Amino acid sequence: MEPPDVEARDPEREPPTPPDSSAVAAQEEEICALREEVGQLKQAVRSHATVDQAIGALAAISNIRPEQAWDVLAEVSQHTNLKLRLVAEQVVEWTCDGELSEEVRRALQESLARQEQCDPPQDS
Repeated sequence: MEPPDVEARDPEREPPTPPDSSAVAAQEEEICALREEVGQLKQAVRSHATVDQAIGALAAISNIRPEQAWDVLAEVSQHTNLKLRLVAEQVVEWTCDGELSEEVRRALQESLARQEQCDPPQDS
């Protein structure tokens, strides 16, 4: 036997009111804002990974410390007026295909020339 339908038996109970249109609009606006924020966070994570890869590549190729590689990327970004993320993307691509824009290549060479290389490892 099925339980009786409580709503059907309570004649004094008012039917549910539809949500206020301004409340729905506010919720939709918040959902849009949250989706945008999630998109921005995803992009930031991807950018961070690319920058880390570029730092590692520069450090390994140029025999400099990661802090120096970060400084090089920042300096190249400033001198070329490109976002650091874009410079990092070019550096990562450069390690794969050897292509680098002339402007970034020149700024990268100048910045790397000012860096002190790490000491070579000692034989034990």
